[in-house]
Amino acid sequence: MTGVSGAVAEVRAVPTDDLARDVVGALGDAGAQLLELVRLYVEALVTALELGAPELLAEQVRWEGARLRGLGLDLLAVDVQRATLRALAPHLSDTAASRLRLLHGEVAHLVHGSTPAVAPDLPAGAAAYLRAALTLRRSRAVAVVEQALRRGASAAEVTLEILQPAQVEVGRLWQAGRISIAQEHFVSAVTQTCLGLVVPSVPQPETSDRPTPRPTSRLVASAVGSEGHDLGLRMLCELLRDEGWETEFLGAGVPGRDLVAFVAQVRPEVVALSVTLPASLAPARETIALLRADAACRDVRVLLGGRAVDAKPGLAELLGADGWAAGPAEAIDLCRGWAAPCSVAGTPVSGADRSSGVPGTDQSDGADGSDGGSDLGREAQRRRALDALVRRYGFEERNVEGALELLASQMQLSVDQLVDQLAPPR
Repeated sequence: MTGVSGAVAEVRAVPTDDLARDVVGALGDAGAQLLELVRLYVEALVTALELGAPELLAEQVRWEGARLRGLGLDLLAVDVQRATLRALAPHLSDTAASRLRLLHGEVAHLVHGSTPAVAPDLPAGAAAYLRAALTLRRSRAVAVVEQALRRGASAAEVTLEILQPAQVEVGRLWQAGRISIAQEHFVSAVTQTCLGLVVPSVPQPETSDRPTPRPTSRLVASAVGSEGHDLGLRMLCELLRDEGWETEFLGAGVPGRDLVAFVAQVRPEVVALSVTLPASLAPARETIALLRADAACRDVRVLLGGRAVDAKPGLAELLGADGWAAGPAEAIDLCRGWAAPCSVAGTPVSGADRSSGVPGTDQSDGADGSDGGSDLGREAQRRRALDALVRRYGFEERNVEGALELLASQMQLSVDQLVDQLAPPR
């Protein structure tokens, strides 16, 4: 076995836990936190090697440097790199060792040649919110959001113009070593509180007797593997709920097989996965493969987001996803294009029936034996369609004629086409 695949196989053959212990021992620190950092580094190393993407390992190294500073360890990310290479050396062929040295050379160039991210010009609300949160004035930060809501700001405006820009800047400040882990966690906790205030507006029932089709699209959101970064996912869920979606926010740390079982049960249109650390890309690919292999899940759209996916163009497609989004706003645009057909009076469109565009279309409604081609048969077919709307979808009998016409118009069908779908001719 030669080349990249051979090098990947040789590195994978070394038990990660044993390798991490050797590296930590060589660095003179037996702490559990450093042990976990080394494990993540090895996972990112293998993924970057396998995908031919040094950008991913460079992103991991940048994150690791900030994490080492935050932990107060007298170590640099390059110390972990060197110790890892030394620990791997006895297990690798000359060819594989050469591949790893080449990869680390590219990573060093990317890390040292990159310019630090420039502080953005935050919107006024985001800047005020962040100033308050970074100075530990929780009530003042919350007040910024409450004031925006009182002035009539929508859920999307508060989320995308205050909370999300502030969180992005917090991540930049932490990685630059400008704020501590405690400050980063404090701001994130305040943002979680504020998201609870941004309760999406739930459409109230129409006063008219006429039915209104409602979106029945559903999204399941989860952070991959051991990821603890799920605020972006929660923002996405809140904003989609404001557009009428049903969202299932599972948070972080859901094992791949458990996620697939959940998706198979609820049958969403979209699964959104957050992948912030490059070390989580391998679990993301495994999760997507599990979704594609399950007959109940293989048609679900998979949306990826997070810093790790941002690091290399085209990475989402390489991992088997249907799309990638840089943030909640872009994710919403993609989800709109993947939305399900509408249901009537809140009745979901089941996956098996979406091809017809009518929820729960039954091929055997009625028993009158009429011929749909004749006038009498057509009238009987129409009666079966109206009966279906009353019995299955709960429309009032006195308004069902108008409901049929309104529904046909809203679905951009003729009345006869809708009748054919509700009560197919026999």
